Amino acid sequence: MQRPATRPGRSRRPSLQSALAFCAALCLAAAGGCAPAERHVIAKPYLHEPPSAETIFGEATFGPDASPEAIAGIKAPPLPHSGPLSLDECLELARRVSPALDSAQQGQLGAVWGLWSSITEFLPTGDMTYGMTQYDSSPVNIATHGSRQYSWQVAARQPLFVGGLNVANYFLSKLGVAAAEIRTVQAREELLLAVKQAYYSILATEKALEVARTSVVNLQSHLTVANNFFTVGMTPRNEVLQAEVELARARQEETTQESNLAVNRARLNILLRRAHDAPLRVKDTLLHPIFPLTLERCLELGLANNPEIRLGINQVEAGAKNVDAARSALYPQLVLSYNQSSTGNTPKAHGGWAADSSQWSAAVVASFNFWDWGRSRAAIERSKVALNQAADALQSLEDSTKLTITTNFQTLMSAGRNIDTSATAVVSAAEDLRMVTERFQEQVATNTEVLDAQTRYSTAQYEHFSALYSYNLAWAGLERSLGQRVEPQGGQRR
Repeated sequence: MQRPATRPGRSRRPSLQSALAFCAALCLAAAGGCAPAERHVIAKPYLHEPPSAETIFGEATFGPDASPEAIAGIKAPPLPHSGPLSLDECLELARRVSPALDSAQQGQLGAVWGLWSSITEFLPTGDMTYGMTQYDSSPVNIATHGSRQYSWQVAARQPLFVGGLNVANYFLSKLGVAAAEIRTVQAREELLLAVKQAYYSILATEKALEVARTSVVNLQSHLTVANNFFTVGMTPRNEVLQAEVELARARQEETTQESNLAVNRARLNILLRRAHDAPLRVKDTLLHPIFPLTLERCLELGLANNPEIRLGINQVEAGAKNVDAARSALYPQLVLSYNQSSTGNTPKAHGGWAADSSQWSAAVVASFNFWDWGRSRAAIERSKVALNQAADALQSLEDSTKLTITTNFQTLMSAGRNIDTSATAVVSAAEDLRMVTERFQEQVATNTEVLDAQTRYSTAQYEHFSALYSYNLAWAGLERSLGQRVEPQGGQRR
């Protein structure tokens, strides 16, 4: 048995450990850059029984100090001031405390670790085994040295060629990092759209509540006049009853709008990670700026920047790499291996009868699976089918994106035209109500004419604020479809 003069692996162990520690530190540094340091602490739910260390959260999330009181102490960041919040301030607060956005960024961190894992497939691997065997009776050749035998073995393996599987997995991991980044963009855009919808809903409901309260005041005044006329015998009782019915309807509408306003404020409070009933005021930004883009430009930007389409392209590219990974099974594999072992009757696995049992070997091994009943071919065909499905899904995404952009754009244009028209209608309806009310007080107009004029005035106001709401909401929907913010013409802020 051949015995090497020296054991080179023993003196190099500290340097190997240092190299592995250095690589791990680099990976941690790269992964740590995914999550911004200024992100606010996201409160995790309290568990009565802390999970084991093997769970995904582990002690890093649920430590021994976790309690309902500690979780309740984690609050959203304070509001920047006590006055009404602007839309930009709400968006910034939501970005800092959103669990959905934080989860997407955690997925980005996991994708970085996946990329590091694919890189290690190119590097050599090593393992060591160590064991002790106790015999019930000593073999003849070790009778004079005891019945206990120690052994250890060190093996290193370096893949030289695996049919392109490692390369395909590396590019798949890079695509996974890119997909995680796109999903983070998706989460951010969905969050911004939800905040804008809640914000504009509050403003629209406040306007509707203002209209309802104005109607109540006007109808209450009209009921007083009708009662006075009935008292002196100038009008019949049914006109008073009609006024009471309309006043009751107006009060019901006022109650409904108050409830809607509370719900919309709760929705925005929850997006800002605040108590659902916390006081909240927002600035009135239901304006009518000029949209600077044409439909053709919106379609061009949407097909280039829409997060869903970008993710669809990513999935098509990943499907192509999966085909390459499946094809690797058709090629032979070439691996370089090195083994060193030693046995003996001492814990160091040498000495005694096994003093000359240390040996090493190096080999280059080629392997080729030449028959598997078509399993490799089936895997390739399945990956091709998945690639075709990804391409079809991308085409469907492009079609749905075009329709969504067109719908939001036409809604925006229609609401923009209706804003000017409805504003004129509000002025005319207000003047009509004033004239009819004065004529009724002079007893040259009927009670029905006054009630109809009040209805027309309230309807004109509702339609005007609804057009403003639809315009701003369609603008926000276009920004979501385009994947970017669109500034008003002339650089004005909304």
